[in-house]
Amino acid sequence: MPEFLTGALLLSWAAFAQQPTMDPAATAADTAVERGQDAEEASNPDGEIVVFGELQVAARRAELDREIRQLGYRSGVRQDGRTVYRPDDPWKPTVIVFDDGFVRLKRSPVRFAPPGQTARSSRLRYLWCLPPFTPMCVRLGGQVVSNAKLEPQKARVVAATHLEVTAWREAIVKQAMTQKVGTELPNRLDELWANGRPLEGDGPLIVPWAERRLAMLAYWSDRTCTPEGDAVADAVALFLEYEVQESNHPVTAAEQHAANAAQHCSRRLDLVTQASP
Repeated sequence: MPEFLTGALLLSWAAFAQQPTMDPAATAADTAVERGQDAEEASNPDGEIVVFGELQVAARRAELDREIRQLGYRSGVRQDGRTVYRPDDPWKPTVIVFDDGFVRLKRSPVRFAPPGQTARSSRLRYLWCLPPFTPMCVRLGGQVVSNAKLEPQKARVVAATHLEVTAWREAIVKQAMTQKVGTELPNRLDELWANGRPLEGDGPLIVPWAERRLAMLAYWSDRTCTPEGDAVADAVALFLEYEVQESNHPVTAAEQHAANAAQHCSRRLDLVTQASP
């Protein structure tokens, strides 16, 4: 697929993927030009928006981390695609943050620590845990706290982190959509048009050009009336305009009319077509 088309598809998604109060692509372009880079390379969105999406996810995740620690939790410990936060007070719930955007609260486990142990305490305090004083270091914490005391603490954590969790999840969704619209979908459209490979599933190859066009048009018509659906539909429309209509097998006026009639959103295809033979 031509590079300019991939860039156009990325730009069609940029308005949704970027925060309205920021213009990171322009800022990055200006900075790159000041460093003597080629202006065209500096403004190239291929990869720029994806990187911005990654930065957004990381920034929102850092905000959630700060909020959790401000609630009296220790620094998170990474474990198999998740981060576990243990509370300073063992009777408070443990917070588990999964990389895919889910957060789980559960009773804190039995903890083994010397009396009065803090993050800055000397390891020599563990001498208190030698026999016969070992029981002094076993802190049952959340294993013995009642539900009446634990559940309000869970609710407190949920309420305090709601905004950060929501913002982080939204950033994850936007990053995934940026990847889909900017890379995955153009490649799938190219495979369908060039080789007849279906857009979805592993069905048989689509051989007739007319059926390949209809598959794209049906995919365009089926997109939801949401910003995400609009972004995907725009990507399909751009491919139809720059690839299909420039080929020897363009969309006909009748096919375009049927596609516009099949969908229920305000969007419309406006391709330059010829009457069906």
